Amino acid sequence: MAGLRERKKRATRIAIRDAAMRLFDEHGFGGTTMDQIAEAADVSRATVFTYFPTKEEILFGDGGAAIEGLAARLQADHEGTVAVVREWLTELAGWFEPELLLQHRLAREVPIVGARRLQLFGETERVIAVALEAELGHELAARLAAASLVAALRVAEETAAVHMEQEDRALSEDEINALLANAVAFAEAGIAAIG
Repeated sequence: MAGLRERKKRATRIAIRDAAMRLFDEHGFGGTTMDQIAEAADVSRATVFTYFPTKEEILFGDGGAAIEGLAARLQADHEGTVAVVREWLTELAGWFEPELLLQHRLAREVPIVGARRLQLFGETERVIAVALEAELGHELAARLAAASLVAALRVAEETAAVHMEQEDRALSEDEINALLANAVAFAEAGIAAIG
């Protein structure tokens, strides 16, 4: 169980992110300042920067940390890259939540947000490619498989966003699992074909 200090830090991080997401939705990304976020979260401006160095980092939450976690798991893994990625995705299924719609809208409207989104996908692809190369022993095959897996994940995310927007509801756990399973199956088929 996390100690009091860790719980307070997590609560502060959540308060900052919740306040920022609300402001981004109401005033747009460019129309929201770090000072406004600090005021809405009832923290100092310095505290906001302690937790999130940029507004893009606030918008994408724990994306960077999740990718670092995946890299660590892949380095320690003995069950296979795709199996680890599949397990990681299951744990991250919360990213297919209604705020994904705001992230997508802002990625379309604000070039720096779109660039950060693509950068996160690129980082994920590189981490997976390194692990697959160690597993498959072939750089090109690893890069192709990683690229296909990340492309499939991006399409799954975009499909989830479209469904949530059209149906005005969050996806069920079964719907999310089906999208992720299809993405992983697509990548597995590609790896098998290359192998």
